Amino acid sequence: MDEPSVGLDPAIRRSLWGIIKKIKEDGATVFLTTHYIEEAEFLADRVAFLDAGRIVAEARPAELMAEIGAWAIDILQSNRIQSFYFQTRREANQWAASQEKEFTLRRVNLEDAFLAKTGKKVE
Repeated sequence: MDEPSVGLDPAIRRSLWGIIKKIKEDGATVFLTTHYIEEAEFLADRVAFLDAGRIVAEARPAELMAEIGAWAIDILQSNRIQSFYFQTRREANQWAASQEKEFTLRRVNLEDAFLAKTGKKVE
């Protein structure tokens, strides 16, 4: 399936995800390409990250995310969001306590892993 949920509203997209999960449960292999990384995180047993036409990483989503940490703190710096990664929430909270800037604490996601593996920066 190539970009199966492009242009779909959230309700229809979730319905489609349910259909894809059911197809997988029935034993079929689903090969999916998507720019929606949260879609890959939710649906895929394994993912491959492509950068400039080359595979730069391939593993289970949880494994790729665990490589960078479990918790992320995002801070706005010079009109860009900078993310810092931590293995535990306690480590993240300790680091955050030393910061004067406003921040967001969240779980690491597959998009974080993609950015770390490809070296891409949001411009």
